Amino acid sequence: MNQTDASLEAAEFHEASGSPGASGSPGASGFDRIAAPYDRGMAPLEKLALRRLRSRLLSFAQGRVLEIGVGTGANLPYYPGSACLAAIDESAGMVAVAARRATTLGRCVSLGQMSVEALGFAGGLFDTVVVSLVLCSVISQRRALGEIRRVLRKPEGRLLLLEHMRPRDHSLAWLVDRVNGPWVALNGRCHLNRETQQTLVQAGFQLEWVESKLGGFLRLIAARPS
Repeated sequence: MNQTDASLEAAEFHEASGSPGASGSPGASGFDRIAAPYDRGMAPLEKLALRRLRSRLLSFAQGRVLEIGVGTGANLPYYPGSACLAAIDESAGMVAVAARRATTLGRCVSLGQMSVEALGFAGGLFDTVVVSLVLCSVISQRRALGEIRRVLRKPEGRLLLLEHMRPRDHSLAWLVDRVNGPWVALNGRCHLNRETQQTLVQAGFQLEWVESKLGGFLRLIAARPS
């Protein structure tokens, strides 16, 4: 067994997930409270668009994969069978739901509680990092993306991103800007109008391809550390 293989053993993974910054982030308890009903609330959006987008994005996952913000495990059914999967979330409640889903699916996945802004993994460990509907809620996108870039293999590692962000369509962008303030006040974390694609480039990633939906409000992005 080489060093990379050993790093993904369960004992090593759980040691990493107990590192500083692994839990206690400001919104973790809030996500714990909504873990049980979360899938019911998201069901209409999943049926309308998200399932297809997840399936499309995750068809590109390969090698050693880290999913950041696994939530209730909505992505788990769509990974290729060959993917060696580790997954984290800042919420213990979400991780518990994802673990049950993984068992139901018969998927082997190392799960742990950890913040994307303080990943407890060695640099260059993963071939693919998957992030879906997470960067809208992190405190610092630049810090989170810096950690993602650090744990990706270079130069061949790949970030796969599904995110909502400020639309390209001007009329829709105007609407999203107006709604964002009340929306953040309501949920405390999720921002509707972050310029995530621009921040991704500023954080040292080279875009491979971008697919836009709903006027650019939803985007699938594949990027490599430049």
